[in-house]
Amino acid sequence: MVTLPYRVIRNEPGKLEETLAREGIVVVNKNGEPFALMLDAESRSLESVLRIASQVRALIAVSEMRASARERGLDRMSADEIQREIEAARSARQE
Repeated sequence: MVTLPYRVIRNEPGKLEETLAREGIVVVNKNGEPFALMLDAESRSLESVLRIASQVRALIAVSEMRASARERGLDRMSADEIQREIEAARSARQE
């Protein structure tokens, strides 16, 4: 995996294009911290890449929700506790 500073995009866009073509993926850093991931996406595969990127973002969100639930101890709830939560949420929605 290759990393490039953000300033390369601004000052040397050809280097970015060359690196993407060669490596296929580049992590972009700003102030030494990664902030973007760039993929070489040919026009014929762009729709597929966008769909997969959306799926990856959804997977990350689910993973973060699961981690949050574990931190709060929700992964240790019994089936009865879960059912009570569901019923409470449904009745609150109906009101």
